Order: sequence, then structure tokens, then C-alpha cells
Amino acid sequence: MNKLTVALLYNSKQNAPHVEGEPWDAWNELDSEKTAGQIERALRAGGHEVIAMEGDVTLPQKLSHYKIDIAFNICEGHFGGSREAQVPAILDMLRVPYTGAGVLALALALDKPMAKRVMAFHGLPTPLFQTFVTGNEPLDARLKFPLFAKPSREGSGIGVSAKSVCRNLRELREQVQFLIQEYRQPALVEEYIEGREFTLGLLGNLAWNIKAPQPDVEPEMALAGAAGNGKKARGNGNGRANKLLPQTLPTLRVFPPLEVDLSPCPEDQAGLYTSVIKSQMYDVPKYLCPAPTTKVLRNKMERLAVNAFAALECYDFARVDLRVRQDTGEPLILEVNPLAGLQEGISDIVMGAEAVGIGYTELINGILQAALRRYGLI
Repeated sequence: MNKLTVALLYNSKQNAPHVEGEPWDAWNELDSEKTAGQIERALRAGGHEVIAMEGDVTLPQKLSHYKIDIAFNICEGHFGGSREAQVPAILDMLRVPYTGAGVLALALALDKPMAKRVMAFHGLPTPLFQTFVTGNEPLDARLKFPLFAKPSREGSGIGVSAKSVCRNLRELREQVQFLIQEYRQPALVEEYIEGREFTLGLLGNLAWNIKAPQPDVEPEMALAGAAGNGKKARGNGNGRANKLLPQTLPTLRVFPPLEVDLSPCPEDQAGLYTSVIKSQMYDVPKYLCPAPTTKVLRNKMERLAVNAFAALECYDFARVDLRVRQDTGEPLILEVNPLAGLQEGISDIVMGAEAVGIGYTELINGILQAALRRYGLI
């Protein structure tokens, strides 16, 4: 590959625009300067020139000073339900290629209730849920306690605490009202799934998202209406596909499932992967990758991860979180993160890659190559 000029775009905690009355964990999603430095070193090791810059309102002016071949985007944004999609929208407008998901996928995935509706439409299993806007809405009769409450448009465990699991209506009302007032957004309430939790990282793209010529292969379609090699998925008449994608695709790799063992964490975190643990105690849990599972369960989770990647139209890399019902052994999709964390030695997708012998430098440059191939640039 020829030497490229890569704009590394990020939002750092150091430059977060703090506002009065914000929650203590408001900026947990933002990256550290250390993470940006790690990615920059990896891209330079791949032979590229790297220009790092904050993805803020001055981004168009900053980009205009350079001849950029492609942007490596890890911007989480600052304000609004579209915050993760704002930098990609600017890059689309300026016609600058970039790594990772586009505007639609990022806006959709950040709004967890909407993402769950899309997955449900495609027949992908996700816990039953309800959105609370005022906090006074009648509880859906299909939802049975215990229930899990969290902000509807946050990631990185923001808003998740020991009080997130609600075992009666009083606890639910109190937590929902707290979330709406504290995080200034609707609250998502879903059935709490008793069982093990896993996360799977993905690297690459589905064949029909790539502009460059493809090998002579014909992967099955994941979703009704998805186009690839002239074929269409056979649906069941209501927009849902009957088949899942095979676990192996020529351009998309699924890393082994990672399980977080929270047993070493303090009891006051109630066995949950809380905001406190993710931001202040990330070195306390045990990270098991590959997680001990049966081959059958692993295959099911891999197929669901690929289909979730397809349903939300993710690109280049992503992470899919699942829980396995303790009573039935069936996995359900909790959420999809098309902008997964990339901190060396810590982030889940990084540990998943390491489990199959893909080092950090190779992973970062693999994401870059996936984007270049998707744009038809290599």
C-alpha cells in the first residue's frame, strides 16, 4: 500500500466542553490523549503520515489546510442525539473518505430503542423493551420484573449503576425519573436477562458494501432486500429474512466471544458492568477471551453478530453485546456499537483481536484497509 496522509479525528476527555449540572460520567465515552497516541503510532507503523486533530466545530477549517487521503474517525461527539454522526456527516459533505460506520448507522445505534426496533424488524432476538419519555407512562404489561433501566442514548456504561436493575414498580419509577432528569433524555427499560454476557468484535465488511472487485463468491444474504451478487434474501413476507448469514464471509471476520467476569468487583456494583467499573475499575474484572462456550453457542452468537452488523449497516469494525438466557441457553442481542473503543490492551475488540493473534498495530491498520477497500481505493 502506498503511503497515505491520514487525518486521525478524535474527541478527548481533556477537551470535553463541561456544562453546569452534567452527570459525573457524562464524558466517559470520550477517548484519552493516550488512546489517540496509540492509534497514531499504529498508523505510522503502517507507513502512513498522520495528522491528529480534535473533531470539533472547527474541523472543516482544519481539514482544509491539508490534502487528506482518508480520515481515521473515532469521534464520539459532544451534544445531541446525532453527536456520533456529526463528524461523518461533515466528512461526507467534504467528500473525505473515512473509517467506520456512516451517519445512519451511528445515529441509529446511539438511539438504543430505535436500534432494537430495527433488529426486531429483521427477526433478530433482543430483550423486550419500552421507552419512557416522561416517566409516567403505564408499564407495558408484557414486561415482567426484574427490569433494567438505562439512558436511551449513551454508551460506555453511562448511567448504569447498581440501581439499574429494578425489582418492583416503585424502584422502576424512581430510577426512570432519575435517568430522565439527570441525563436529559428518554429512559430505556428492558427485561433483565439473567445469564452470561458476551461481546464479539468484528473486522471488515460485508461483500456488497465494497466498491472494489470481489472474489467469485456468493455469500448468503442476511436481510431481506440486501443486494449482493444479484441475489435477494428469501424473506417470510413481512420484511424479515428466514436465514442468517454463515459465520464465515470473505471480507468480514468475527473475533471470539469475550466474557467479562465481574466477580472480583466490589459488591456495591451488584454484579453489573457499571459506569464506575468501566471508567474507574476497568482493570479489576477478569476478561476471558475466547470465553468458555460450546461450539453451538459460539456459532449462534457469531451469526447474530454478523446479522446485527448487517441490519444497522455497520462498516469496517464494530462490537456486538449479547446475553444468554440462563433458563433456555439462547443468546439475545443487547446492543451494537459501530464505534467500538480502540484503547490498546483494554478495549474489548482489541482483546478479541489479540485472542486470534492480531496485534494492535495490525488491527488498526486492518480497519484502515477495510475502509480503503470499501471505498475502492485499493
